[in-house]
Amino acid sequence: MMRRLAPIAALSPVLLVALALAAPAPVQSASTTQGVYTEAQAAAGAELYGAVCATCHGKMLEGTYEIPALRGRFMGNWGRAPISSLFDYVSTAMPQMAPGSLSAEDNAKIIAFLLKSNGMPAGTKALPASAEALKAISFDPAAAAK
Repeated sequence: MMRRLAPIAALSPVLLVALALAAPAPVQSASTTQGVYTEAQAAAGAELYGAVCATCHGKMLEGTYEIPALRGRFMGNWGRAPISSLFDYVSTAMPQMAPGSLSAEDNAKIIAFLLKSNGMPAGTKALPASAEALKAISFDPAAAAK
């Protein structure tokens, strides 16, 4: 015999308050318009990009017929998504000849360089090297157009 659960309306008000208090707090959201990386981090990312990424994506991030550019349309492809999406992709699929071979810190530096190269402002705190922390930062391509 199956037991029926009580409808929510029948739950005690004290239990409802306890459930609401136990819920996780909403994540504060930041945007790439607010300076989510440092100049030093982007400079280190530029060096890494030159050594690891430029062979395929070009010295000026221009890409080729087969390899996507990392400027312009790149912004629209990743825009409005959390930076964690780009971080996860770079962490698992890049560099093409050795996917997943870079450290999380190196991936964050390269992404900081990409943000700078696409007109995003620098800030006072380094871009986190954690996909979980990057979920709270949205990629705002509109800032680059201004």
